[in-house]
This record gives sequence, C-alpha cells and structure tokens, in this order.
Amino acid sequence: MNTPNKKPLGRPVLQHDSMPTHKQILVTASLLFMEKGYDAVSMNEVAEHCGVTKATIYYYYPTKNDLFVSSMVETLVQVKNRIQDILDQSGSFKERLTLITEKYLKIPQVHVNGMFEKVKHHLTPEQQQQLIQSENALYDTLQVGFDQAVANHEIYCEDTKITAYIYVAMLRAGQRQYDVDQKLFTTEQEAAATIVSFLWRGIHT
Repeated sequence: MNTPNKKPLGRPVLQHDSMPTHKQILVTASLLFMEKGYDAVSMNEVAEHCGVTKATIYYYYPTKNDLFVSSMVETLVQVKNRIQDILDQSGSFKERLTLITEKYLKIPQVHVNGMFEKVKHHLTPEQQQQLIQSENALYDTLQVGFDQAVANHEIYCEDTKITAYIYVAMLRAGQRQYDVDQKLFTTEQEAAATIVSFLWRGIHT
C-alpha cells in the first residue's frame, strides 16, 4: 500500500538521494517481521530502525496489519522478479535453476506461509487474499520456467504446477535450521547443488 493516509503531523521530508521513505519502511519492516515474527515487532521499532518518526510510519501505513501485508507483498514481488530475471538469462535450465536456488536461500525465510498461519486472525479477508495472490504469483513464475524447459526438451514433467510447489518445499528444507548453530546445509551453494540434483532425478529427460 503505497498511497499515503495523509496526516499532516507525520508527513515525511522528501528524500532526494536515497530510497523513497515508503520503500525504506517496507524493506526494514519485512526484515524485522521475518526475523522476529509479527507479534514481536512494533511500529515504534520499525520507526527507530528507519530513522523516522512513528508518525511517519502511520502516515504511509495506518495500522500494523497494513504494514505487515505491504512489506510481505513487496518481498514476494521482489523475489518473483529476481526469479524471472534469472529465468530470462542464457544457459541451461539446470544452471539457471541452481542460481535461483542459491539466490533464494540467501534471503531469510521469504515464504510467508508459516507466519501467515500465525497472523491471519489479525488480517481482513482482503489482506489475506493479497498475501495468497502474491505467493501464488511466485509459484506461477516458476511454473512458466518449468513449462519452457519442457518445451525445450530439457526436462520431462507431466505437471509443472506440482513440480513448482515441490521445488519450493525443497527450498524450505534447504533453509531448515535445527537450532541456532546447526543448519541442514553448511552453505547456500551446497544446499542448491543438493536440492537441484535431487529434483533433477525426477524431471530430467
């Protein structure tokens, strides 16, 4: 939600040489929400991390729910766009899928399904639908990539939609952390190679 809810006291000073204020708020909020969870993040904390007043946060995002949904949607859009950029590059599909996997695993918990289950009782049906549509768009982008690989005879796959969902589930496994110091994989590169190799056994021609 980028259209400000105009409150004169909170109107921010224009920033000409930096990220627009509403974007800075979204980036900061998304990192805080993914790190701490919905309940542990306050509007005041977001303001402090952004170096703006709390009134400025409310100027753009009237409620914490608005801020949460907007920040998660923005994150999912950015991830989807990065995936599309890589799919548009040259190289084999396996190479591009490996690169997508590495990039995805470097972004902490970009999927919102776990957090969504915990906070959906705070959200309106419209806000819930926003999150669902944004995550579905990410799956759709991946599905198109698998469809193109099938058309190019790089893989064999009867149901590319299911394959996209399986692939994302494997990405979540790659991000699995058992405790503070123990992850399933030691590096993103190791995780990416293992995930793509495992998936490839079921879809290569």
